[in-house]
Amino acid sequence: MTWQATVPIDSLSDGQVLGLSLGGVEVTLYRLGAEVFATHGVCTHALAFLKDGFVVGGEIECPLHQGRFDIRTGRAMCAPLTKDLPVYAVEVRDGVVWVDPETVLTAPAAAPAVVTPGVGNVVVVGAGQAAAAAIRSMRVGGYTGAIALVGEEPHLPYERPPLSKTSLTDPEAEHPPCLTAEDAAALGVALHLGHAAVSVVDGVTLDDGRVLPADAVLLATGGRARRLSVPGAELPGIFTLRNREDAAAIASVLRQAHHAVVIGGGFIGLELASAARALDVAVTVLEAAPTLMARVMPPALGEAFATLATTHGVALRCGTAVTGLRPDGPGLIVETSSGEIATDCVLVGVGMEPEVTLARDAGCDILLGGIAVDRDGRSSVSNIFAAGDCAVLRQGPNGAPLRLESWQNAEDAGAAAGRAMAGAPAVPARRPWFWTDQFGVNAQMLGVPQASDRVARRGDTYICCDPATSVPRAVLAFDDPGAVRDAKALLDAAMPFDPAAHDARWLDIDEESNMDTVADALSLRRRFAWPAEGLTRIPDWVYTDDTIYQREVERIFHGRTWNCVGLESEIDKPGDFIRSHVGPTPVVVSRAEDGSIHVFENRCTHRAAEFCRELSGNVGEFVCPYHQWTYDLKGNLQGVPFRRGVAGKGGMPEDFHTADHGPRKLKVTTHRGVIFATYAEDMESFADYLGPDVLREFEATFDGRKLVVLGHYRHTLPGNWKLYHENLKDPYHATLLHTFLVTFGLLVAGNKSLMLADDSGRHGVMCSAKSDKKVNADDAKEMRAYKEGMRLEDPRIMDFFDEFDSPWSVTMSTIWPNLIVQREMNTLGIRQIVPTGPHEFIMKWTMFGFEGDTPEMTRHRLRQGNLMGPAGFLGLEDNEAMKFVQDGMKNVPGGQHMVALDPATPAGTSDTLISEAAIRAMYRHWRQAMAL
Repeated sequence: MTWQATVPIDSLSDGQVLGLSLGGVEVTLYRLGAEVFATHGVCTHALAFLKDGFVVGGEIECPLHQGRFDIRTGRAMCAPLTKDLPVYAVEVRDGVVWVDPETVLTAPAAAPAVVTPGVGNVVVVGAGQAAAAAIRSMRVGGYTGAIALVGEEPHLPYERPPLSKTSLTDPEAEHPPCLTAEDAAALGVALHLGHAAVSVVDGVTLDDGRVLPADAVLLATGGRARRLSVPGAELPGIFTLRNREDAAAIASVLRQAHHAVVIGGGFIGLELASAARALDVAVTVLEAAPTLMARVMPPALGEAFATLATTHGVALRCGTAVTGLRPDGPGLIVETSSGEIATDCVLVGVGMEPEVTLARDAGCDILLGGIAVDRDGRSSVSNIFAAGDCAVLRQGPNGAPLRLESWQNAEDAGAAAGRAMAGAPAVPARRPWFWTDQFGVNAQMLGVPQASDRVARRGDTYICCDPATSVPRAVLAFDDPGAVRDAKALLDAAMPFDPAAHDARWLDIDEESNMDTVADALSLRRRFAWPAEGLTRIPDWVYTDDTIYQREVERIFHGRTWNCVGLESEIDKPGDFIRSHVGPTPVVVSRAEDGSIHVFENRCTHRAAEFCRELSGNVGEFVCPYHQWTYDLKGNLQGVPFRRGVAGKGGMPEDFHTADHGPRKLKVTTHRGVIFATYAEDMESFADYLGPDVLREFEATFDGRKLVVLGHYRHTLPGNWKLYHENLKDPYHATLLHTFLVTFGLLVAGNKSLMLADDSGRHGVMCSAKSDKKVNADDAKEMRAYKEGMRLEDPRIMDFFDEFDSPWSVTMSTIWPNLIVQREMNTLGIRQIVPTGPHEFIMKWTMFGFEGDTPEMTRHRLRQGNLMGPAGFLGLEDNEAMKFVQDGMKNVPGGQHMVALDPATPAGTSDTLISEAAIRAMYRHWRQAMAL
């Protein structure tokens, strides 16, 4: 025995749970009255820490799936537990608790069931969770007759929730049993596995012709995965999930796949997507409804799960119906209402169809597609019961029929039917409870929400209330089982919910579309609380906190975004290159010998030196200045000096291959001469990224003529990088700050103008048509920047030659996250944002014209270029204003911005200059991308 001292007994209060690590063994201590007990610290079901659980009487309830162990003996007391918990020897010596983690105390074995011949015959058809629960409940209820179990699968009953989780990601994972062979023997169950029942009239007839006598039958037949009903639905490479064999097939294909399409945005579909992402497979989820789980959940909860998925790299397309499938070499093409998607495999998770053939043939009532039963599982035929996914409760908690597809429903309904078949008293029904594990987050829901529910938020908990009465009927919490447990009293009280009394608030529509459920965001939310006013307020930490900045680098610049890295004309010939950035990360943009364009990180894989040191040039290869490792124009490692050592000594390991050690490469696309790169391999097309309205304005500037670079500016601004996006989504300031704009009619209140935002809110275009009309006296009083009588020394700077297919003479496009496209009359340029920290960014300007421009047009573009640049007639004022904003936040911290102009436009496009709606739309998207 290896005794180890732990804690003074007086430090443990009655009912307390304490987790310890003793010699590498996780141990949990419990104090029950004057006694102390010790068990292994990890649940035997899904490996949750019991130190986070709850003591109920003499039992510890697992925080993850609510299984309970007897603290004194370690015995598993209820499903989903099937294995007992090790219990360790404990002594109290001189007031200190000692534990021996090497000595396990064995729990007493359960007594075998006593079966009385001739008492009766029960046949359970279907070998799943409900069947196992019913059999146990029958025996506990005193039934001593014969029990036969018929299962179409060859397996003993096993838990199905892991099929869409660990079974897909861990090929060695066990399938937790609901009933082992030893259990079946102890309970006196005759097994008929691998056989289907073909009739339950006058006994149970099996597919081999045998007839099992039956005084009562329990139908626990579950259901079958619903299949697609579109052309091509039977092609190879399309999978559904319902049993162990399905899970094995999906696990195998995911290990070979690069991209998977999941059809269906319910819990099974999202769990399939989660498993695929865990295997580093790119995933697109298609959901026909406009939001996830729209039939059964309010939009706020569907958006929460949507954010969880998209934050983990899932491409989510709601409102997209599948219209057909066709082969594409070894893969498939998925035809949808919004286009085609190429994929390696298709995973279908569009629900299940209850298996009711036996019941219908026996004359049982069918309701909502399932077998109609009462709370004891009785069907309309006196000796036939039903439980689990195949059954529909005639009268649910709200008086309407109810069919639930969940682990708890199968367990509770099976147990209720078993008690009724044994003639034992019924027990009160538990409130429906459900869990799902996705993307490393455990979500638990108590109660049954409805799509029309009003939602309140309290911390990480969401309360779904009847919209007419405000009475709570369901609670959802992410990674917070204690909140679900505490919510039982709230639901039981059935009183109207008062947010103020519970430190909660009703969610408005903006907040509903910005729910976050990512595991690390759960802790960040406690630190970074968005103001209660919603999107009309922006807190200072958005601009000043280094944690937020680092998260922006990860989730935005290195996330699902297209980042501008240069113009094609800057690398016109093979061997041409430029240095650029994606966020703060330095990259090389090069044109290879075959004319292809490549973007890769400017970091030697040997000792991390930036191997490309010049801003631009033409080379045949890149050589790291430190140890002369060489890379080709596609970013491949080509040469390592003394790779084999000298005289047989030193050098790299024998298994070193240059192909495995190049710098990280980015996905590249070009559009109308502009080069973009992304870290997301499954990134949507650039056209889809911009959306039709912003794309139209982008293509009006980049109209197909070849670009010619006229020059560059580069300067550093002492402000947060997002302030530049705000500045160009803020036409309000343009009418007040810029003397040149308002005095010479480029952007004046009353001009034809538009502040355009794409549907996502991330991109924007400030548009205006030049006007020669005078500013009226009333408007002039509002604009201190307006200077009556100001004249230009050279009036040609204001000449505008209409060369674009656009109604606007001025457009400033903000392409999220790092590009500004400037078209100020005839002067053209792009600006690349390079953030260097929360308080500073570099702005790189590239001015351009077009091949075919006359010398006069080129001179005009350069002359008019005096409007722009670090010291331009317009740029200088913007730079100073952004510095003043950042200084105000740094020097008087803890405040928030007000962006409330134009309340009639909550967020998005506005046709007035006196609006901040586009800024609100940008931060709506920012919060989604950041999961904040």
